[in-house]
Amino acid sequence: MRLHSRTRNGVLVGFLVAVVVATALSPGWAATGKSRDLVVLDHERWLDTLKGTVKNYSKRPAREVTVVVKFFDRKKKALGTQRVNVGDLRSGDSSSWSLPIAEKNRSATQYTFETHAIW
Repeated sequence: MRLHSRTRNGVLVGFLVAVVVATALSPGWAATGKSRDLVVLDHERWLDTLKGTVKNYSKRPAREVTVVVKFFDRKKKALGTQRVNVGDLRSGDSSSWSLPIAEKNRSATQYTFETHAIW
């Protein structure tokens, strides 16, 4: 009975190692890229619109670039999240974006940005 238990534990450990290795070796196009590859260079608010610029610092083209904006009030309480599609960016290219701020997010005084793309 102990042999069966050891075999099962060995199989579990082997499976976990395989998952970790497969994750590390996954193709680059499946990931969203490194955070420094796509950067929101600037942003400004015009009444109920948030505008900004995103740049591709990667050596590869980024397809379907999306900027995700998280809105926070003065007390840093999360109000909501919105996203804007920027399109494709070649290496070194930048693009401006504009996002109409939803009613529930209009009291925001702070923002954070995430960028996503298909590589």
